[in-house]
Amino acid sequence: MDYKELRKIDVSKYTEKKNNLTYLSWAWAVDQLLLADPKAHWFYPEYQRWGNGTVMVFCTVVANDIARTAQLPVMDYRNKPIAEPDSFAVNTAMQRALAKAIALHGIGLYIYNGEDLPPDTEEDMPKIANISAPPKAVEKAKDIPAPTKTAGKPGAWQLTVMDTNDAKGWLESLKAGVDTLLALAVHPDDVANIFKNNRVVFDKAKAMDEKFYSEMMVSFSKTKESLTKGK
Repeated sequence: MDYKELRKIDVSKYTEKKNNLTYLSWAWAVDQLLLADPKAHWFYPEYQRWGNGTVMVFCTVVANDIARTAQLPVMDYRNKPIAEPDSFAVNTAMQRALAKAIALHGIGLYIYNGEDLPPDTEEDMPKIANISAPPKAVEKAKDIPAPTKTAGKPGAWQLTVMDTNDAKGWLESLKAGVDTLLALAVHPDDVANIFKNNRVVFDKAKAMDEKFYSEMMVSFSKTKESLTKGK
């Protein structure tokens, strides 16, 4: 099932409301995702910690050969960011970020627009905010494992990175998605298509951090060189 089909799924029986926010069951969302794409997988890029001790977690879901990343602050029962959250709170936020990242592929996306039923037409679909350069970078956590890499033969090579108020978190989420797509590449042309199909995002990254952009281009070059030798 592609995005057009996934966005039409009625998730209302698998949601719960807390303090006027609607949450989708992450376990059910995972089940539906894997039924739609058995090769779908996900990983959690490095979380971000602010000076006040609050934490933002990220989740990247790769489905139908497309990587999409969502972010979520670690919150309490009042939906307020928690200072110095414990492992239980972090785990809960990671599960909710997973459900949110799955929603970016279509499953339950409409609930984030405050709707009770899935849209019937393209015109009804809520629009995802455009990527913008956030202002201030924050401290990076050092104890999160590296993203898992996979192999396959995708076709769309489209990357989506959600907005975040942290520049470093945005760039690292982008890098996690790029690493995933490059790992999926099986031909030098794939590498070229990854860059071409996401040029706007890469231009944004270049404007934000020239060094980061240069390092990312080195990854492109090395991957292309490796695939060229393996032809």
